[in-house]
Amino acid sequence: MEVIVLAPSAELGRQWQYRIEDRGEDWRCSPVSSAAQAVAQLQEWQDVLLLLPCAESRALLRMLLQEPPLSPPLLLGEGAPDGPLVPAEALPEMLRRRRQEGCLPSLAAHHLPAAADMARALLRTLGVPGRLRAWAFLPEMAAMTVVHPPLLQDLQHGLYPMIAQRYGMTAAGVERSLRLCVESTWMHGSLSALERFFGNSVDPERGKPTNREFLCRVQERLALAMQRLV
Repeated sequence: MEVIVLAPSAELGRQWQYRIEDRGEDWRCSPVSSAAQAVAQLQEWQDVLLLLPCAESRALLRMLLQEPPLSPPLLLGEGAPDGPLVPAEALPEMLRRRRQEGCLPSLAAHHLPAAADMARALLRTLGVPGRLRAWAFLPEMAAMTVVHPPLLQDLQHGLYPMIAQRYGMTAAGVERSLRLCVESTWMHGSLSALERFFGNSVDPERGKPTNREFLCRVQERLALAMQRLV
């Protein structure tokens, strides 16, 4: 988990960094002291942004609310759309609960409908069978990986449970439905479109991509298209 902390002083930022990184080796924290530094860091990290009370935090929040980035972080702080600032010790449980409830960062909703429409068109081009159960959630699933790329880091505990919560399924059911969808697309989809998107790996004799490989390639194409649109 990658956390950016915009703090009024370097000393306070370091204090938060130590407390956050004490959560475990999977936690990284980048303390910054200006809105410009936070924007630059957001180009690389897209998980969580903590806004400590200061003029720079208020300025950055106004900027992000006026023009939400394509892949916004979870915003926590005074007046932030995802809730108030929470102690570093409470972050893991809060994030776990949000995943269980199927919650994306609030600003992700700004681009999600357009990304879902674009994903639907792309999946039709690939020849994804519309009769399969996965078609009900796959366009939104692909769009969610565009507006919140960290979901691709852990499908089992992130993306699958979120989709399951939204569509009244289990995480295992989401995984099975997606796997069947990938297999059917590989065998019966548009060969020319699959070759453009996946190269030589479309040969059925060489095996189909994994769920993760399929989603990552679709996410790459959608993100490029959405960046041009934005």
